[in-house]
Amino acid sequence: MENRSPRPASHEEACARVAARFSEPWLRHYSGSKLRSDPVFRATVELLRETEQPLLDVGGGVGLLPFYLRERGFAAPITVWEIDARKVRRARAAAKTGDGSITFLEQDVRGELPPFSGNVALLDVLHYLDPPRQEALLRTLAAFVAPGGMLLIRDCPRDGSPRFWMTYAGEIFAQAVAWNIGVPLHFPTRESINAVFDARKFAAEEKPMSGGGPFNNRLFIYRRR
Repeated sequence: MENRSPRPASHEEACARVAARFSEPWLRHYSGSKLRSDPVFRATVELLRETEQPLLDVGGGVGLLPFYLRERGFAAPITVWEIDARKVRRARAAAKTGDGSITFLEQDVRGELPPFSGNVALLDVLHYLDPPRQEALLRTLAAFVAPGGMLLIRDCPRDGSPRFWMTYAGEIFAQAVAWNIGVPLHFPTRESINAVFDARKFAAEEKPMSGGGPFNNRLFIYRRR
């Protein structure tokens, strides 16, 4: 286990430390830029600040969220599911000198899923699944949320706005350069997301999460009552 600062890192310190974990120069640059510009990382820190429950990061890529959370002082165990074997290998390599309580698993969320209980993050994943699989995954993840825990969903609602089309174009570009998996895109509506969560069991909140950019990213927060 690596020696970490006795105090949680600042946002800028955390961005630099996470980026430095990666050996490939382009990935260091991408990671640092992504962490500094995307507000979802700081928002997640604030939301999870008071919890000691474990976190499941679904579609966690190369591990930016768990590495960032560790630098900011989040100490609970973290499990990361990612379908892309390339990203899992990069995440594990970056974690070799990191915190041993982060587990990276190659996992397809379209199949049977291992059990979990705690907090759940599903950031920029839903639109890779068709609507029936979106609903099935959300119902499964909702059942994973422990009492007092939360499910964080960041995605782009399909509302036909200029921001939506900008987000759609950005996703097509990411697929074209082979960074994101090349599958048909099915952006969800707000209604299709909210319909899964019984208001008697979950308190719901929605926040803009585009960082002042042109995209239509929103953060949906569901707290189990």
